[in-house]
Amino acid sequence: MKTKLSLAADGMSLERLFGILKGKIGQTIDRVKVHDLLDSMGPTLLRFLTLVGFNPWVDYKLHDTKDTVGLRVAALVRHGAKVITVHASGGVEMMMSAVSATMTECEDRMAKIYAITVLTSLSDAEILEIYNRPRLEQVEVLARMALRAGVDGIVCSALELEHLRSLPEFAEIHIVVPGTRSVGADLGQQKRTDTPKNAVAHGADELVVGSQVTKAEDREIAMANFLAEVVDGEEAGKNST
Repeated sequence: MKTKLSLAADGMSLERLFGILKGKIGQTIDRVKVHDLLDSMGPTLLRFLTLVGFNPWVDYKLHDTKDTVGLRVAALVRHGAKVITVHASGGVEMMMSAVSATMTECEDRMAKIYAITVLTSLSDAEILEIYNRPRLEQVEVLARMALRAGVDGIVCSALELEHLRSLPEFAEIHIVVPGTRSVGADLGQQKRTDTPKNAVAHGADELVVGSQVTKAEDREIAMANFLAEVVDGEEAGKNST
């Protein structure tokens, strides 16, 4: 399986998170996406995740002046963050500052910057109201800005994947998809979603594993079903090329 999987640790205690990671689920996870738990524990959490073998993804979705974002990224990198999210709507200069700040204290990139296009919790009507553009157009505009800034990955919903991948400039960029849901699963706060299988088949490089697995009565069975969909999606993607 080539698709990377990141676990969303939203609303978890450290004990619950570690209980998930030390089992079979942890064997399939590359990154752990944190925000509120980091707020509670501080940098100790990032060091802990690294120690137990997982890359910490700080999902702060930074959006501020370029200097402020650069300072915050540099601090997070020093504490061990390996992925940090910023909002593409903060502009090209802000994203460039974030990318530059990942080289704190040495010349090598110490973390990746992922740019959020449009939150998956926004409906088409809300997107039009906020941005005065249709969804696909707005996602494309922000994704192009992220490319110009030199970020490492773009975050979008599964519903925008096929459109972005159809454009030559987005053929190689790493695309991350949160909020996928299997058929019949509770959508929760997600308003723009698709199945893990379809997301991978349409070109997702990385999926975020969320509440469908972490809140399941039997998490290991839920994860096995999720993984099966990912594998099916990879096969479907091969057959479509």
